[in-house]
Amino acid sequence: MRKLAIAASLLALTLPAQANPTLEGVASGLYELEKTHAFLTWTVQHNGISGYTVNFTDFDADLVFDAETPANSQLSVSINPTALNTNYPDPDKKVEWETELGTDARFLNAGEFPTITFNSTSVEQTGEFEGTVTGDLTFLGVTQPVTLVVSYGGVANPPWFGQRDVIGFTASTTINRSEFGNTSLGGVISDEVVIEFSGEFLQAEE
Repeated sequence: MRKLAIAASLLALTLPAQANPTLEGVASGLYELEKTHAFLTWTVQHNGISGYTVNFTDFDADLVFDAETPANSQLSVSINPTALNTNYPDPDKKVEWETELGTDARFLNAGEFPTITFNSTSVEQTGEFEGTVTGDLTFLGVTQPVTLVVSYGGVANPPWFGQRDVIGFTASTTINRSEFGNTSLGGVISDEVVIEFSGEFLQAEE
């Protein structure tokens, strides 16, 4: 037990302090998605009785962050609709199912529309660490305004990033897929799609 306690103490000394929700001292400028700590999901209702959630596994984002006036910040996101992870139980059919979800015209139709994008047009700070980000979502070749509800999680300075700022956020929104021209399997798959993000952005190197 003594050895375990010593090991735990040494590990604690090597880790950065826990991030606090503060903007004090946070650098303004360009931040890039820290992809090893970024998660993006979409959820639809299936048969009206349960939520069906899928992870995007290949997406990128740039954030121009204004720490003094967050409402001046800008966000751009690019998503590969063919890069999906589901909870399909059969490993041999899992890849086949995820490929179908990404490429089939009934679903994300990546063969015709290979990228999903979001570009912010306005940011509003609604609380000390909360706000909304409104922007243009382009999905299935259709562009519609979408508003994300965003929470700021804090800042850290991990030594493995050379003490650069790392800032965390969660965000969510709900869209109607019919507004983007997708109405397939109505009654089986809900029109409403819940999109959720949790992740970190790393201060870009000068």
